[in-house]
Order: sequence, then C-alpha cells, then structure tokens
Amino acid sequence: MSRLPKFLAVMIVAIFLLACSIGTQPLSDAESMVATAQALGSIIPPGTLEALGTDMPDFGNTLDPEGTPVQEWRGVPIMPQATAGEEFPEKNAYSFKANVTIMNVEDFYNEKLTALGWEQPYEIPSEEDAGLMIFQKENSTLAVTISAWEDYSVVVLSLQ
Repeated sequence: MSRLPKFLAVMIVAIFLLACSIGTQPLSDAESMVATAQALGSIIPPGTLEALGTDMPDFGNTLDPEGTPVQEWRGVPIMPQATAGEEFPEKNAYSFKANVTIMNVEDFYNEKLTALGWEQPYEIPSEEDAGLMIFQKENSTLAVTISAWEDYSVVVLSLQ
C-alpha cells in the first residue's frame, strides 16, 4: 500500500474518532453496537442493504504545508525540527513538515503532551510510513497524524 492511501486512511480514522468523541464512550457501547449489528444481520435478508459511496474528505494543503512554522499552536508544542508549517482554521488543524522519523514525532509528543497534562487513552500502532496518536485533556481531543515521506515527515495536529 502506498503512503498516500495509508495516510488518508489514518486521517479518516482520526476524523472519525474526533467527530464521534469515541474516546469518551465506554467500551460497552461498542460491544452493544456489535451485538445489535449481528442481530440485525441475522434477520435482514441478504442483498437487502446496499453500501453507498461517500466523497473523500478534502485534505487541501495539509500534506504540503507552507510558511514559517510556529513554536506552539493552541497550546500544543510544535517540534523544533519543523521546516514548514501552516494552520487550517476551518479544519481546526495545524500541519508541519520536519526532517524526523515517525518514532521521533511519537517520542516528542508523548513526552511534551504528558508533561502538559494530556493523556493517551489508547494507542494505535504505527507503521513504517504512517502513525496516529490520540490524546485527551479535559473536554479536548487531539489527534496527531504522522505520515513519513522520502526524507521528512508531515505531522497534522487536529484539535476538537
């Protein structure tokens, strides 16, 4: 799988998690939904339901930020190695490029955000060229989406 589809998949998961505030719902709700879906699946005749396609979200320039990076965005530190950065207010997001690995990004945000009182309620394993971290603090959820390219990484911070 190439990098762009992996990055888009990770972004969709991040957007879904932020939009649904899944981090604040108990696991039992998910188990209940699975049981309901299984029950419906056993009574609905095959071929009755049809999946409908949806448009992919518009990521705009988040994968290619331009401009001088800031040191902090909405109370969230930006890596000092950032070489370019850009805010996307309509998406509640900030994106930056840095000459670092996914592990460097994960280590930086684990250390800095934990020190600022953010908690990581669950981990999503990173792959070689994509990663996703979710943090919560009070009523805020922060998604840190990482995509590794040839010799740099793009980090997208999404705050809800």
